[in-house]
Amino acid sequence: MSENRLTRRSLLASSAVIAAGGVLAACAQPTPTAAPQAPSPAPQVEAPTAESPTGAPQPAGPSGALIRHWTAWSSVTFSDAWNEIQKSDDFKQALGDNVYEMKTGVGDEALLTAVASGDPPEGASNVESLDFMARDVLFAIDELVAASQIIKKDNFLPGIWDLCMYKGKTLSMPFMEGFVPYGLVYNSKLAQEAGLDPTKPPVTWDQVYDWQVKLTQKDAAGNVTRMGLDPFAAMGQGIWFAGGFMAATSWGWKWFDESTRTFNFDNEKMVDAFATFKKLVDVVGIDNLMAVYATEGQDEWGGAYYAEIQSMLINGYWFPGEAMNNNPEVAKGTMATWLPVPESRRGTKVQSVYTSMLILFRQSKNPEVMYRIGEIMTLKPACDAVFNKTGWLPPIKTYLDTVDPSVYPGLDFYFDCVKEATEWHRPAVCEITRYASNKYAALREQVCRGELTPEEAAKLFQSDCTQEYINQGFAS
Repeated sequence: MSENRLTRRSLLASSAVIAAGGVLAACAQPTPTAAPQAPSPAPQVEAPTAESPTGAPQPAGPSGALIRHWTAWSSVTFSDAWNEIQKSDDFKQALGDNVYEMKTGVGDEALLTAVASGDPPEGASNVESLDFMARDVLFAIDELVAASQIIKKDNFLPGIWDLCMYKGKTLSMPFMEGFVPYGLVYNSKLAQEAGLDPTKPPVTWDQVYDWQVKLTQKDAAGNVTRMGLDPFAAMGQGIWFAGGFMAATSWGWKWFDESTRTFNFDNEKMVDAFATFKKLVDVVGIDNLMAVYATEGQDEWGGAYYAEIQSMLINGYWFPGEAMNNNPEVAKGTMATWLPVPESRRGTKVQSVYTSMLILFRQSKNPEVMYRIGEIMTLKPACDAVFNKTGWLPPIKTYLDTVDPSVYPGLDFYFDCVKEATEWHRPAVCEITRYASNKYAALREQVCRGELTPEEAAKLFQSDCTQEYINQGFAS
């Protein structure tokens, strides 16, 4: 259903290219871990020197080389932040005499093709990093991180650098944004209009269903004019190596066991998740749901929410800032609360480790230069530009200490949840995560259309992923 919609992580219909100084055209259950500690003050970089007044690395490498950066991100909001960063002394020092080029709207398939041809870019971001980690095509950065004057792993939230590793090597680095990925955001104005109390949001899926019934409106022809929640939108859309699997996080199970290399989809919790989500979709109607996203602008990540067609959304910390940049009036009424859980888990407050990543390709000509650009993205000037222009935050404790969450309505919940969460997860390291995500999208639509029962879908999910894991050679 939603795999064809535009999202923050999807390949867009067109791409744009920018050079340094130019203008951007457009722009499982994870295993529970210890909760991140509250941010505490600590120096982020070493003391400046005469040669490096900001603490940024000095340029090195071949003069005039083209440094290519491909990313799946593509938005005007992102371009504003990136253009500001490119003008900074930190960026210019990191780039040196080389030429920087960013290509936006690039997805995994284009990158895989470039790798196969032997000519990948120096770096890529906002892609399914594990696909490339598992193919042994990435440039390991362990030595660069160890020697860095800027990157200090202790400054980051717990678990972040674990996501950057595969089989003992550091093959990616936190980049641009990463904090916490789960929450239920909702439009308080629309809730009030429906006779609901926005100060008492739903905390279980049964309560979400009650809100769904009251928030959903249809015209005389049966077309939906407003709805509550699409459980398959935003962070409910798929399974990500960086962001995890919403259903497994909510219901509380491990969908992939890394030690035994086995899947666990054929279970009562997955069955209940399929059934629960179908019940929510039935209130709106599966075809009505697809019609909502067929409207231009509403097919993007959060687009139906900005248009006040959708009243609730499963989304991460980034959404309050993105909402303010997309529709300030709607953003003013945005509130956020915990990811709903089944009634049997009422009171469980779940959250997950999360970060976007930058990967460097071993076959590229100058991966070290791209690494230095990744480094300066952890400095305060770059973090400020990104937060002020987009609402995105880095998973850096020392920076989070400086942030006022009240600037974006709803952001305060995400800061509070770091201290209040009772169950923390980390995404599973499964080499066929992208396949599993696509399979989930296909199966859930079949369930919603009555073509499969939840039990049948869970069994197929298990058997198909198990066979694909064998076919790709990861089972042995």
